[in-house]
Amino acid sequence: MKACPTCKADYSGSETFCPLDGSRLSSLSQMSTDAPAPGDPLVGLTLGDRYRIIGKIGEGGMGIVYEALHVVIEKRVALKVLRDDFSNRPEVVARFRQEAKSASRIGHEHIVDISDFGETPTGQSYFVMEFLEGEDLAGLLSREKTLDSRRAVSLLLQCCRALGAAHAKGIVHRDMKPENVFLVSRGDQDDFVKIVDFGIAKMSDEDGTGDGRKLTKTGMIFGTPEYMSPEQAAGKELDHRVDVYACAVILFEMLCGRVPFVGDTFMGILTQHMFNVPPSLVELNADVDCPAELEDVIQRGLSKDPDERFESMEDMAQAISMAMDLTGSFHMGDSTVIGYGEPVKALKRGPRLMEAETVDSGEFPTRDSAGGKGKRTVWMGALAVLLLGAGIVGWQLMAGGTRVASVEGDGSSRESRSESGPAGVGAQSPDEETEESGEATASKGAVAEESDEGPTDDGSELTPKVSLQVDTQPRGASVSVEGRGVVCEPTPCAFDSELGKLIRVSAKRGRAHAMRELIPNQAMAIEMNLSRPSRSAGTPSASASGRSRDTGSDGRAPAPSRERLPGSGDLKIPDIFRR
Repeated sequence: MKACPTCKADYSGSETFCPLDGSRLSSLSQMSTDAPAPGDPLVGLTLGDRYRIIGKIGEGGMGIVYEALHVVIEKRVALKVLRDDFSNRPEVVARFRQEAKSASRIGHEHIVDISDFGETPTGQSYFVMEFLEGEDLAGLLSREKTLDSRRAVSLLLQCCRALGAAHAKGIVHRDMKPENVFLVSRGDQDDFVKIVDFGIAKMSDEDGTGDGRKLTKTGMIFGTPEYMSPEQAAGKELDHRVDVYACAVILFEMLCGRVPFVGDTFMGILTQHMFNVPPSLVELNADVDCPAELEDVIQRGLSKDPDERFESMEDMAQAISMAMDLTGSFHMGDSTVIGYGEPVKALKRGPRLMEAETVDSGEFPTRDSAGGKGKRTVWMGALAVLLLGAGIVGWQLMAGGTRVASVEGDGSSRESRSESGPAGVGAQSPDEETEESGEATASKGAVAEESDEGPTDDGSELTPKVSLQVDTQPRGASVSVEGRGVVCEPTPCAFDSELGKLIRVSAKRGRAHAMRELIPNQAMAIEMNLSRPSRSAGTPSASASGRSRDTGSDGRAPAPSRERLPGSGDLKIPDIFRR
């Protein structure tokens, strides 16, 4: 039985959020501060001649958790006892035993330690685990609503480490949610994560018993609907990537204050996981504290297709660490390390000097700098370059002139050409004055180095270069040129481009981007305002009401707008269920 802390309504089903106001539901034991009922037959009982039960401290879907004391070593422990009404169901008892086996075989600091198993005098199964003093993440979110991005990421990275260790042992949790993320104090760390409740974990059959396969057959739906992956909701065969999806939902909730999909019914929520595009965080909470790079990580984790998600918890943790620019604090285990040491970062490059530079021929590298042979090679090479350049210039004049590109004030390009007549010498075209003035303008603004204006050693002629400085709003973007890839990052930064050649420059930071086309005829500074693409643009989505929209003039239905009722989510009935 659960209750809403806001409207006080009671719910006996599988709801996690109140459909009336969207508040996270709490169990009655969490809301009550009274002592356990004195009529509980287990309180005061000593089980196995070792564990004296002191009182009830919580309850889950399959069992009730009690605080107990080991009477020999006087150590506080927690006992999870299978509910009375489940004790006569062999498949539930087997799953309860599997929970103890799953958690105990992992042996990780961020997974609750289970040390013993037994039965009560009335035949109820129980297991003994370490006593955790703190609160679960669900209680923290019920009180705080949202967490800042640094704290949320710290909690999730600990979950990634724990689940990565479980996956390495062939165990998939399959029911990751804030209620199963317990926060305790460990040394000087307040938010130390302990993952609990492996009750529906899927185990590989490494021990040859086959129990894991029998208890988790394809087609069976287990889990909490708000955190279930699309393949889990459809009853398909599962792997470790269902935990990746659930962790993305948990991170979404910690930052946004609610899960991506809520609804009034179990199947209504599952339908949204299978068919609806996840909303952006800012759609649900305008004050969300989430960098664009981190939201990209979340959206990838929420991919409908498991192959488009992160391949492992390690990959997800690495992406989160890079999005938050974290260093050397997060380790996946003994053999796998994330963020170890200082990461290699691109150096910020300032604007290049705008003055043309000359190259002294004496600085060319030589084979033998100590002998005269090396110097002789330098001068012979320089002489060959000059003769070759003169030959190319003469050939161009004989071939019919030189092309000169310039840029008009409106940004369009103009090309003029001077032709020599049959006489060659002294013959001028009517456009010669225009060409000469264009050449003067281009040479005045060009910043090509003199070493680039002549021919190279192999006889090819280098195109003059200009320096372009790019700045974006916001800064920190990566700058690319079509055909060249990334040319500089992060902004503000500078790169060289060929004089008078049309280029397409794009800048990207997370999901925000901008693009410009230009013909650089001189050194220039480029300002680019980054913008994020509208989610509704080109991506049809169903409205909450499910009504069809009128078609536009082109005969196609416009993208419907997203409608929401307070606390009700994006419930829809897909076409597949209407046939």
